[in-house]
Amino acid sequence: MVFFVRIGLLRPMLTDDEFLFQLGAKIEELGSNMYKTQTEFSEACEIDTRTLRRIIKAEQNPTILVLRKIAKALDSNLDELVKLDS
Repeated sequence: MVFFVRIGLLRPMLTDDEFLFQLGAKIEELGSNMYKTQTEFSEACEIDTRTLRRIIKAEQNPTILVLRKIAKALDSNLDELVKLDS
């Protein structure tokens, strides 16, 4: 078995809650830079406004398809969207 480790960058993995919190914060930041309102942002994502709010607040674990819609609305890709600090 082979493991690839980037020297000096080995950090503990985020917990699920930490990951969802950071993901929500990133989505909120990127969305607020592109859209005037969350309603406008959710319409561009083709998801319900309440769903978007729950994702931003880390109250909901989005499906991969919802994340793909959000990435598309942000003119990004899924890889970049879920790439977080830790």
